[in-house]
Amino acid sequence: MTDDLPSSDQASERSGRPGPEAFYGMKDLTEDTAQKLVRAIEGSRPVRTLRGSQVATGIVGTLGLALFLVGLENAVADIPVIENGWASMLVGLVLLAAAGVLIRRFME
Repeated sequence: MTDDLPSSDQASERSGRPGPEAFYGMKDLTEDTAQKLVRAIEGSRPVRTLRGSQVATGIVGTLGLALFLVGLENAVADIPVIENGWASMLVGLVLLAAAGVLIRRFME
């Protein structure tokens, strides 16, 4: 595709795009930003209070899991194959079998 362009057009097209060297510092930047975010969140009073209470942590974790499962159920409801109950059971059995095979391989 770029072979059709004259060399002067290729040079002007490349000058507008960053090269691979632009990505070298990106990992360090994202890790530094993530560390700053974690430090800011962990230092906040609500997070310290939740970490100090096992009951509150359990409630927050349970609510998070429940909301995730409801979202997963709503997302799966839009898949046409799984709208049928029998097809849903078949897909579930196939997924369970695949998970069993993967676990067996990891156990060896």
